[in-house]
Amino acid sequence: MTTIKFDDYKQRITDAVQAKLRVVPIAGENGFTLVDGFIMQPLSNEVSGNIVLGGPTIPLVAIVGNTSGQIYYFALKALGIQGLEI
Repeated sequence: MTTIKFDDYKQRITDAVQAKLRVVPIAGENGFTLVDGFIMQPLSNEVSGNIVLGGPTIPLVAIVGNTSGQIYYFALKALGIQGLEI
């Protein structure tokens, strides 16, 4: 498997998120800060008291609203960053 380094794509990720926010802005925020790293959201077919390690995930990036501190997630694939294959 090929390793994808966040820093290699940081500017393109920033540009893609900003493009999404121009189309669908988030009201009440005075700018955003990009979280430096990928987030892997795990998927599960069941809910139980067990901890499951591994399995399928959705690769995400996140921004934090400078006003509210709320975290907003973007599916990496949905950002359509050219040259970034996941």
